[in-house]
Amino acid sequence: MRKCKCEFWDRELKQHIKVEGLFHQWAAAYEEFESGPGNYTVALVELPGGRIVESLPTDIKFLEANP
Repeated sequence: MRKCKCEFWDRELKQHIKVEGLFHQWAAAYEEFESGPGNYTVALVELPGGRIVESLPTDIKFLEANP
């Protein structure tokens, strides 16, 4: 796991949150449209309290080099 800074949409607070956490892996997500699903990639990030959130690749910054 790698330390990172990320931004994610908090559905309960209805706002973007910026945090530091631990990157776990890339994952596939989708959003349903009238014409069918739209697929996209997300990062799975563990927050300090143990919660896992999804962050878009453009909203993540790794804080240390890849080992």
